[in-house]
Amino acid sequence: MIFAKNYSNNPIILKETNDLTLLKSNYPCKYSESSKIFVYTYNAQSDRTLLFIHGLGTKNLKYLKWFPENFAKNGYNSALMILPYHFDRTPSGYKSGEMFLSTTNNYVLRARFEHSVVDILTTLNYLKEKFNSELYLMGFSFGGMVSTIASSLRQDIKGLSLAVTGGNFYHITWKSFVTGVLRVQYEENKECNPEKCRLYHQNDYPIYLKKLDNPEVDLDKAPIACFEYDPLTFAKFVKAPTIMFKALFDIFIPKNSTMDLYNAINVRKKLYSIPSGHLTSYLFKRYILRKTLDFFKR
Repeated sequence: MIFAKNYSNNPIILKETNDLTLLKSNYPCKYSESSKIFVYTYNAQSDRTLLFIHGLGTKNLKYLKWFPENFAKNGYNSALMILPYHFDRTPSGYKSGEMFLSTTNNYVLRARFEHSVVDILTTLNYLKEKFNSELYLMGFSFGGMVSTIASSLRQDIKGLSLAVTGGNFYHITWKSFVTGVLRVQYEENKECNPEKCRLYHQNDYPIYLKKLDNPEVDLDKAPIACFEYDPLTFAKFVKAPTIMFKALFDIFIPKNSTMDLYNAINVRKKLYSIPSGHLTSYLFKRYILRKTLDFFKR
């Protein structure tokens, strides 16, 4: 399955107001709630535009808007895109973000990752048309994972900021607090176990990564499906200068996950550590904003 090649990603505007735009999702989805992309925009009348992608299952939309609001105050047109299966895009019977943790079927998860990436690419195209400006991208937690993938598929992203995120699903699946529910399901269904996963990542994953020359051509040749939507798979294709933030006491994103992703990115980059946990990293939002703005100026 190819993340960008199969879809036009041309933005089709369903509704547009001063601060909220509804776009048609270019990804075929059986859930009507996720067929529309909600984009909150902030016009700073600038030649620079930043798209912010939130994390998994977040409940408070107001605090998510802090980053785009404050990027706008600092001279960037900015936008917050709501991920599929979140907030108003959540299908009936589910909680916001739950659908990324409700199945151990890697092909279903791959499709949901792909949906997220296609929507980001569509929204970036919309913002480029709307503001006719340089594009920047920022992702927080899960948003950083799909932002890494989206950035790797475009050549026009001028800067990428990734906060408390990472790659390598061996670490994320078996070492993260938040994926405990998935581990239980894996063990119950006997689909995977820590040792089997470790061997795949130790033996097969490096070979797959080395042979992967173009994610839009060779991506679906992976020995297991989870390689095809791991941010680490796409890291070497990222062309945008990248700044990352690691929470020192993060029980959601293991340290090795962050470092694997950072080390795999081969452009100008910078890593900062913050003395917080995953959720409490928000207390350092001003620090993250300032360092990101400084990095993008270079």
